[in-house]
Amino acid sequence: MDEKQRTKILGGALAAVLMFGFIGPAVWKSVMAPVTDAEQKLNAANRNFDAEKEREDELLFARQNIEDAQLASLPPNVNDAQRLYQEWITNLALQCRFGRLDVKRGRQQSLPGSYNSVTVEVTGETTLEGLGRFLDLFDKADLVHRIDHLSIESTGSQGNPQMEVTLTANGLSVDGTPARLELFARSSITEAVSADATQLVVSNSDAFPKKPPFLARIGTEMLRVTSSADGNWTVERGVEGSKAVAHAAEAVIQHFPVAWKRRDDSFEQYASLLAASPFVKPAAPRTYSPKIAAVADTTIAPGDEVSMTARIDDLNTAIGEPAFALETGVEGMAIDPVSGEIKWKSPEDVAPGEYKATVLATQKNNDQLSLSKEFTVTIKLPNESPSLKVPSEAVVVINREFILTVVAEDDGPADKLSFAFEGDAVPEGLAIDATSGTMKWQPPVTFTPGDYTVQVKVTDSGDPAKSASESLTLKVKDDSAVMTYLTGAVSKDGVMEAWFYNRGTNKHDKLHVGQRLKIDEMDTEIVEIDKRAVCFRDEKGLWILALGKNLRERELVEAAPTTDVAAEAVAPSTNTGAGYDDDPPKKSDNAEAYRRLPPDAVDARASEGSPAT
Repeated sequence: MDEKQRTKILGGALAAVLMFGFIGPAVWKSVMAPVTDAEQKLNAANRNFDAEKEREDELLFARQNIEDAQLASLPPNVNDAQRLYQEWITNLALQCRFGRLDVKRGRQQSLPGSYNSVTVEVTGETTLEGLGRFLDLFDKADLVHRIDHLSIESTGSQGNPQMEVTLTANGLSVDGTPARLELFARSSITEAVSADATQLVVSNSDAFPKKPPFLARIGTEMLRVTSSADGNWTVERGVEGSKAVAHAAEAVIQHFPVAWKRRDDSFEQYASLLAASPFVKPAAPRTYSPKIAAVADTTIAPGDEVSMTARIDDLNTAIGEPAFALETGVEGMAIDPVSGEIKWKSPEDVAPGEYKATVLATQKNNDQLSLSKEFTVTIKLPNESPSLKVPSEAVVVINREFILTVVAEDDGPADKLSFAFEGDAVPEGLAIDATSGTMKWQPPVTFTPGDYTVQVKVTDSGDPAKSASESLTLKVKDDSAVMTYLTGAVSKDGVMEAWFYNRGTNKHDKLHVGQRLKIDEMDTEIVEIDKRAVCFRDEKGLWILALGKNLRERELVEAAPTTDVAAEAVAPSTNTGAGYDDDPPKKSDNAEAYRRLPPDAVDARASEGSPAT
């Protein structure tokens, strides 16, 4: 190839290069533009897909959270939610040994379409361990709830002190939660179980978890179910700090669901909190004031034993242990120098009285401490029950004052006896003086006649006090005596007769000297019959009844001599009306009593058709 031809070839090549430099980009752009645009759209589509996928995951996660919240939610009805949550909180507090517990409902809040909120306010007294147990189980429970407020006040200065706890628990009911009458699944056990039993049978376990382990609660005891088959459960007793106790048949057992994120947690996470005792106040410097305690005066009967154990309160035992001795005592009395136990077996024949002894207490390594305390052992004969003298029955006349004094005897002072009625069967208005034993009663005219039995009781002042009781039948009657009149006094075959007439019953009675007239509470003996009057004698004395007058109008002319036993305590007659005994007539020496009655006191008129003589 010659030089000219080479030059043409090089020039053509150069021209082609220059042309490509100017025309190439345009051609490239026209060729590659659709590809680039497709790549951009693809990238945008990928980005949109990732965003939608992320949004879908978020929605699925939110939906799962809502479903989980609904499963752990309180019932949708706010009143059911309040009742069940308050009951659950109360049982949990009792299980964690809260004392002086007060649980009450707080505020309620409803947001339709979202949730219901209920609060429970708890006030109680517990230890730091009890509070830790409560917080641990509260947090473990598969419930949508939280503690809004917690206040703790402690005054203890050592150990595990009691604390005043006030808290407010808030529970939620999420919209869409299915209605239910119980907070968690519950059933009952078919047979009673002892405190150490590990097998129990549940009447219906359908609503409980199918796969153990899971927690359940009977009363305040928590159990861990380790295996279950057709209601036959194997359990661990007294878990989560609770105490295993016996349970009766039909006792309620309730599921205690644990949130899945807390299933592996244990109470040990609170161990450091308990060990730190953050609520214990630092103890102030201690000033000790030791004194002998548990030594006191005592009273025993002859032959009984005295047993008490002395101790020293408020003693700094870091210095040394206490030692005891008897500084003074009685024969046979001894004290243990280490334990401080005092014993004395009194002789059977020991004389009643006071026996004194003195306890001396010292401390090892402390020569400055020397304490003493005197006590008295009183020997006293055993207290015997008092005896009570009460008539078996007494007559009470309606609208007239009834007085009856019961008598009691005792080995102690008589003025220390106390009288009372026993039981509720005491007629209205009947009263007894606690000191004297005197009963008083005046039944109103509206009172129903009949027999009324009361128990009279007397109690002495002994230690221990003894008592005795007796029954008394009160025979309440209408006033027959006011209706019974002396209508005549006649001589028949040389023997005087007194005629009595009851206007209420239209009954006539004829009595002689020596016979007895028994009517209402009266039980009298006729000692003289005169044409103007009749003379009677009873436990109260000598009486005169003038012709034409009723028995209530008799007059006492000579009182009976006073006796130690009150006349009112004499058992009255059981006769229900006027009557007489069949004793033979006899002459009385009381004729002079008739002459004391002035002539103008005699009503000589005939009465009710009977002759007055």
